[in-house]
Amino acid sequence: MPTTTKAPVQSPIVLSQRSTSFKDCVQPLEYHGHWDGQGSAKILNNGASAMITFDDRSFRPFIIGGPLDNKYIFEQLHFHWGVEDDSGCEHILEGNTYSMEAHAVHYNAKYGSFTEAVDKPDGLAVTGFFVHAFGDVDCPEFDKIVNGIKYITKPNSESKIDADCLSWMGLQDLSRHYYTYKGSLTTPPFYESVTWIVYKTPVYVSSRQIDSFRQLQSCPKDSNKKIVNNYREVQVPKVHPEVVFVRNSNQRLRSKL
Repeated sequence: MPTTTKAPVQSPIVLSQRSTSFKDCVQPLEYHGHWDGQGSAKILNNGASAMITFDDRSFRPFIIGGPLDNKYIFEQLHFHWGVEDDSGCEHILEGNTYSMEAHAVHYNAKYGSFTEAVDKPDGLAVTGFFVHAFGDVDCPEFDKIVNGIKYITKPNSESKIDADCLSWMGLQDLSRHYYTYKGSLTTPPFYESVTWIVYKTPVYVSSRQIDSFRQLQSCPKDSNKKIVNNYREVQVPKVHPEVVFVRNSNQRLRSKL
């Protein structure tokens, strides 16, 4: 068994059950407000990815429980993808790669804002979802995002989308079956401030839905420059990090909100 450490490492990493400890009866990881349909949502082409944010809400979505010691507030969700369907994710799971990886970025509520939290050791929590192209069958819930992609082809363009556009996340049990470890942002400045929560089971969508993201331009003056392969290669830490796989949650434990 590799030596483990609680010190943060650079992300992404290879996830393997051979080098992972298992935990059961963990306090459930709870999602609040991510797909309740309140307020408004928009999707933005920032020249590097497609990013989703929320506005006009009575409260911002948050997660609590699981490996987290505090409430973490939703900031944005973005995607990483490849030029083909067989790669595009950042973490590698048991040697497998997937078409896309979605990251829901949250900041620790005790810091008051994402800007204040981003460089703190416990500042961020990112929930990661593998998204994989599987044939020609669309995922209707994922289409709430795909339908907005055609309006943001050029960099710095944005479009409104359905306020419940993250409902595809709730298609699986989010309280368990995830890997968690202390790591970093996968984009500059790579702060080691992230509690990663990466779900084992991918979300299956169609090749058409994945391909729509490849139409986004990275340069406003050159339509041939598309956003592709916008993922960071896996990092190889000198000392293997402590990675935990949560197999089961204790649904009788409830968070105090």
